Amino acid sequence: MPRFLLLAASVALPLAVRAQQLTVPADTARRLGEVTVYATRLGQLAGQTGRYVTVVPGSTLSRYPVASLDDLLRLLPNIEIQGRGSFGTQSDITLRGSTFNQVLILLDGMRLNDPLTGHFNGYFPISPAEIEQIEVVRGPGAALYGPDAVGGFINIVTKTFAATHRPDGTELAGTFLAGEYGLKSTNAGFYGQDHGLRLAGGILNNTASGQLLDLPGGGRNDFKLNTYSLSGAYQITEKFSAAARASFDRRDYNAQNFYTTNSGDRARETTTRDWYQGQLRYQWNERARTELSIVGTSSTDFYVYTPTTAASDHLMHYLNVQGQHQLQLSDKLRFTLGGQADRRAVQSNDRGDHTVWHAGAFAVAAIAPSPGLNITAALRLDHDQNYGTEVVPQLNASQQVSERLTVRGAVGRGIRAPNFTEQYNSAIRPGVVPSGFNVGSPGLRAERTWNYEAGLDYQPRPALTLRGTYFNRYGRNLIDYVAASGSQTIETTGFTNLNPNATYRLAENLFAVTTQGIETEVTSRARLASTLRLDGSVGYTWVHLGVAGDVQSQYLSNVARHLVSGNLSLVHQRFTLSVGGLYKVRAAQQTVPSASTNLAVLTPSYAVFNARLELALLPERVWLVGQAQNLFNAHYSDLLGAPMPTRWLMAGVRVALKR
Repeated sequence: MPRFLLLAASVALPLAVRAQQLTVPADTARRLGEVTVYATRLGQLAGQTGRYVTVVPGSTLSRYPVASLDDLLRLLPNIEIQGRGSFGTQSDITLRGSTFNQVLILLDGMRLNDPLTGHFNGYFPISPAEIEQIEVVRGPGAALYGPDAVGGFINIVTKTFAATHRPDGTELAGTFLAGEYGLKSTNAGFYGQDHGLRLAGGILNNTASGQLLDLPGGGRNDFKLNTYSLSGAYQITEKFSAAARASFDRRDYNAQNFYTTNSGDRARETTTRDWYQGQLRYQWNERARTELSIVGTSSTDFYVYTPTTAASDHLMHYLNVQGQHQLQLSDKLRFTLGGQADRRAVQSNDRGDHTVWHAGAFAVAAIAPSPGLNITAALRLDHDQNYGTEVVPQLNASQQVSERLTVRGAVGRGIRAPNFTEQYNSAIRPGVVPSGFNVGSPGLRAERTWNYEAGLDYQPRPALTLRGTYFNRYGRNLIDYVAASGSQTIETTGFTNLNPNATYRLAENLFAVTTQGIETEVTSRARLASTLRLDGSVGYTWVHLGVAGDVQSQYLSNVARHLVSGNLSLVHQRFTLSVGGLYKVRAAQQTVPSASTNLAVLTPSYAVFNARLELALLPERVWLVGQAQNLFNAHYSDLLGAPMPTRWLMAGVRVALKR
């Protein structure tokens, strides 16, 4: 462990020392108390939430050396992305040693998680040009949003839906790249506001013929990924406004060994998501606001294991309605009351047809009983057809000890219900399910956790922030896939299409898991010269997992025990140089030898870095761009036997126009 701490310090300390020497803050420097977090349902300042929160402004997204939103998350401190491909092909998101199903994704406060599987949670139906900010809140959020927010939750706030005030004007932006292996990348969009009307939209397209894969049968990691979004809002009266969005996401990619370790895997996958969102807002006065939101979405997943096998074909429908009322009674007390209901449904030739209803009522209050002390309490009464009725509490507190130091703590409960894949995967698959496949279990129980954390935020200079957090989570009934014999799987599930002599990965409730860890972060936004600024953040996470009983968990074995991640940018009027990367250490993958298994073993540790250089042709308007993904050509896999891309070079132009 000291070796990993030394590595983190070697990256972070020069940044910290340099920022300490500077007396003039950067243009973008903002204290924690000046950043508003909307994911708390109260619009709280970050320093008052009692939580470890990272807020990424939309205006900085173009600086990161990435080509998709999930790749951007990979470079944020203390968040782990487990990928099956770059450029947004597919990524699992974990926080604080969670499984990928234990992180909730929100778009303007509305649930984004796919009802079929958590593997699709990284398919964001939004273009970067529309984003006001991205909020990463670590720790449970079930008291606010219901199931799935166990390790944490991520809220994407957009310019059209946010309750913010922006000046009238028009923004046009686009980055156009071409690169090796037939890569073409387009990230373009617009935002305009005039006399109460807001309009925004954009496209995010990544396509490539792909690199040759080092897998049995060869193949290339080709992909065609397209996201289109259009949104608008209108101030109908001085108090009443309405907003709407339509988004479309289309993906077609080589999914070889994405979900199995079988050497005969030649999978290809095509997914779609249509997202429709509406919102009505009534601002009674400066202290009271009522919002009603609705989301309707349909998504498809077409998966072909080999060209000669029958395809798995899934259609999902999701309807979500939510209402809430915010009221500020005084400078020391404000609260939000609300309710939410949703319907999740799947029609599948592999998993069958199923529908689940879910509803919840919530209350959250923020109290400031004394100067510098902020207490936030939340309570939710939640009902789901899978796990019944639950009472979910959350309590957070922060104390500003001085102008520079804030201490914080939180305790809360989390819940998660099994999704359709975990319950019914392969249930009615035609023929005999091949060895090495994932198999669902209809009798799964809901996960239940208790979470505790304590931390501090210290700002010795306006341009420098130091953060540290200890967390502890005790969970029962953890759902994960574990190796099981065919006969055991048949006895557990009752499925009749399994081979008793095969080996499967069966979804089960593990007895109990204790997860504890430490998160540290150094952030600097410092002016090095009158025209040169250094922006960056580096974080280190240590996670310890204690599993009760003799259980070898597939997804827990993928969680990084040590993770150093972050990004640095040198910003000048004439150029911007950005470097982001991560160093990950985890337990070796446990595999079960068989004649049909390729025995791909995950790399226990690896380091990956991206770099981007922009040279201004017209300052603040047009830049030449050069970018390298996986700069030092690391060879590694994040999940199962799917190798991640090696070095990928690209170049192009970025344009940004404002009026």
